[in-house]
Amino acid sequence: MGNNELIPLLPEMAIFVVVAEEGGFSKAGRKLGLAPSSVSRSVNRLEKALHTKLLERTTRQVKMSTAGAEVYTQCKSMLESAKLAVRTVQCTQDEAVGVLRVAAPKAFAKQILSPLLLDFMAAYPKITIHFKVTDLYIDPIGEEIDVIFRLTDQPIEGLISKTLARTNLLMCASSDYLEQFGVPGHPDDLEHHQCIVLGEWAGDNEWRLTSVNQTTVVKTNNRMSVNHTEIRKEAVLRNLGIAIFPDFTVQSEVRNGTLVQILPDWHIAGNYSGEVILQYAQSRYIPYQIRLFVDYMSERFSKLSYNVITPEFE
Repeated sequence: MGNNELIPLLPEMAIFVVVAEEGGFSKAGRKLGLAPSSVSRSVNRLEKALHTKLLERTTRQVKMSTAGAEVYTQCKSMLESAKLAVRTVQCTQDEAVGVLRVAAPKAFAKQILSPLLLDFMAAYPKITIHFKVTDLYIDPIGEEIDVIFRLTDQPIEGLISKTLARTNLLMCASSDYLEQFGVPGHPDDLEHHQCIVLGEWAGDNEWRLTSVNQTTVVKTNNRMSVNHTEIRKEAVLRNLGIAIFPDFTVQSEVRNGTLVQILPDWHIAGNYSGEVILQYAQSRYIPYQIRLFVDYMSERFSKLSYNVITPEFE
């Protein structure tokens, strides 16, 4: 097949890669911004040109044929080479222009990152931001995210990591609740209190706490479970129980006394705590807008103080 015949098939090959990775025409269409029928026609044209069946279609799913798997590998390599060509040019540019795809957890995105991101956009008006806010796990490579913020002590392996800050979990209740039901002096006392949990997985009602020389796990009595920080905080402010929060989400309430920190000498293990990490893909060619964004956020976080004072444990 000569270049004149091959070049028109390059877009079809790229679309085929997305269909194979997404497992269907509808999902691929949503990712590409195309109608499923258009995606299907592209794959049909590629199959006709190659004189082979690339996909096995059923009413429930789409799977690659043996030939399709081999073609996918080569087409995927073609796409990676195209991306590398673009990155090669981008990394040599010194103009702040282009698209930047950023992802972050919800509460962190709203309360900490959002104003910094908007400041960045104001400073660099030629950079377009695609901001994905989610608490679900994100595969930066598979979902084509340039920069991901994570609150964890376990960074995604294989990515470049930049530690920006640290966040801890605080256990809080309202002063009125504590006046009525008492202040827990030890984690075991939590068994006699109403608690509001995250509710994202089956073990969320078991709270793991560590002091200097002791670790304990408490099974709480759930008054409510909700995976939304603001709703949990509102429930606590209404004297409905005790809840755990990332420190940056309740710093003002703790400082002004609206919320009271409970068991301050205990470290709480759980999601949305640990190092605040910025991660991005390793490459010989890091686009200028990514390098600029990383440097900008590193500088801003170095001047940002949001942590409530909590104990550190080895």
